[in-house]
Amino acid sequence: MAGLDVYAGGWRWRTRLPLPAALPWPGTGGRPDVTFVSGVVPEALDSPALDLPVLQMTDDGTALVRFDGIGRFLVRGKRVTCDLETKPDDPVISTILFGNVLACLCWQRGQLPLHGSAVAIDGRAVLLLGRAATGKSMLAATLALRGHCVLSDELAVVSEGACLPSGGALSLADDALDRLGISGADLPLYENFSLSKRLWRAGSTADARPYPIGAVICLGKAEIDATTTLERLEGEAAVAAILNQVYWRGMLKVGDSEATARRAAAQLVEAVPVHQLPIARRLEEIEPAATLIESLRARPGQQL
Repeated sequence: MAGLDVYAGGWRWRTRLPLPAALPWPGTGGRPDVTFVSGVVPEALDSPALDLPVLQMTDDGTALVRFDGIGRFLVRGKRVTCDLETKPDDPVISTILFGNVLACLCWQRGQLPLHGSAVAIDGRAVLLLGRAATGKSMLAATLALRGHCVLSDELAVVSEGACLPSGGALSLADDALDRLGISGADLPLYENFSLSKRLWRAGSTADARPYPIGAVICLGKAEIDATTTLERLEGEAAVAAILNQVYWRGMLKVGDSEATARRAAAQLVEAVPVHQLPIARRLEEIEPAATLIESLRARPGQQL
């Protein structure tokens, strides 16, 4: 078995791992950019420039992604060696590959890996950036139920002013699924982290191509009784808001990646509107937030 070629963040991956939500690589012929293989992976790297519980990275870009009970993934050059502690079809594998592993590959290529979901509205990508529990996946799901196309969850890959999709499966907790009216009974479940989640996918499938970016939305938490409103960010405040959503901020300390990321963020701010959107800690506020995002396309001078 030669493996499956999939499109992830502009890369051509060749892997035997079952990734049902992945986008097939368009066309035939040519070689993969990255090949996934099974093998023994060390528990730690020697002299890492970045040393986190989940991620280690050396100055040459070699990276070790590690999760207890799931496995270790060694990213070196054009190869990712997988040393699994769970079944290959465990849905948590997809979340790690399209999150942490893809972020390391982005670092190698000089792309901007941002922590967030991405949805296409009127053919343009809207980036929904935010740390854990800011509602980015549920907001993306709400927009998907309104007919918009999900480009990615967990990691939004930015390169030359475009978003490069990596599949449309969203990780949603049961309370979010209930609020959205989605039955989770037959959805793949993973329980490896502090909050159990299920993978849900619906709506149209993204094309395996770059999507021009129409807007960047930086999500945050608001007080429980706050009104959901958009606030436009400008200049250095907008650049700082984007850099704050780099998937692992510590990656910017490895090599000269901080300067590269700052240039990419500044170019993005020059090209598209950047908004801050604090959402009250109530599931009912997701619908008004989705409506606000859709309303951007109706405003004069907006990119959507």
